[in-house]
Amino acid sequence: MPKKRIKYIDLVKLVTIYLVILGHVIAMMVDGYSVGGRLYSFIYSFHMPLFMILSGFFVGGSVKKPFVFFLIQKTKQLLLPAITCTIIVCIYQCIFRDNYSLRDEIIGNSWFLKTLFIYYILFYILKKIPINDWVLCTCSCVILYIVPMGTTLQINLLFPFFWMGYFFKKYEVLDKCYGKSMYAISFSLLFAFCYYMQLHMNIPNYISINIDTIHTMWNHIIFRYIVAFTGSMTFILWTIILYKYCGTQRIISQLSEYGKWTLGIYVLQTILVVNVFPDVLPLYVGNELLFNVVVAPILSIFFLYLCIVIIKISSRNRVLDILLYGGQYNH
Repeated sequence: MPKKRIKYIDLVKLVTIYLVILGHVIAMMVDGYSVGGRLYSFIYSFHMPLFMILSGFFVGGSVKKPFVFFLIQKTKQLLLPAITCTIIVCIYQCIFRDNYSLRDEIIGNSWFLKTLFIYYILFYILKKIPINDWVLCTCSCVILYIVPMGTTLQINLLFPFFWMGYFFKKYEVLDKCYGKSMYAISFSLLFAFCYYMQLHMNIPNYISINIDTIHTMWNHIIFRYIVAFTGSMTFILWTIILYKYCGTQRIISQLSEYGKWTLGIYVLQTILVVNVFPDVLPLYVGNELLFNVVVAPILSIFFLYLCIVIIKISSRNRVLDILLYGGQYNH
């Protein structure tokens, strides 16, 4: 029996994957990941932590499965699409680009899926230890902060947000906040203030967490977690309010349905937006306001729609569904 969907969570997931596409469109249209535009900086202040909260939301049920079954399932759902995406991108770059690094692509391509796979395995092992969840969370995060290579693929940075999603589900946090505008307004104001202070203090969105930075930049690290958390909550709560009051409308209901395709959208946008788009359609818009408010958002909607169409068509083939989407859409 397929698990029951929480439609407002699916809508949040669709909004989040749209932000991922929007960030990548901006990066590819300006100067890659060194881009410093205001909209880009705003998105990257919280969107990947938000994705990790959503990913951890349903992890609790996974630990009840036998480990071998669990390992095979997550390998199929997460690693196989990451491997397929990496192979496609490597072939594309070998054919169409003169300057490329296969090593960097093999490591970094679809990094979110690889990190998520590690989190699932680590969480499964941790939950077999008969210790309080809060102790497990604290100890595991601290260990990841100090062990060598913990910064690889942002593993130590995002693990607290994965735990956060688990706690949200365990304590029914989002159900208790459902549709309450006062929470959304409060988090919005707090996020606006904290993000303003981050900009004012020149704190970067990404801080590599290790023993040295914990010692010298601990206050900046804590501040970044606060910004990412309040930003995530702001977008979660406002999207839930949108669903509460408009969920019966056809367009919102349909959009929430597409939210269950975020993995496939993530894989396809990695191929199309991050790789093909800057080669095939190199655009430049000199006006930042026009770029941020009109061009980039509209292009991102187009790519989101394109990914949805491709998923609808390609997932009909069981082999493609397994290779690209972990076999999740062909039923």
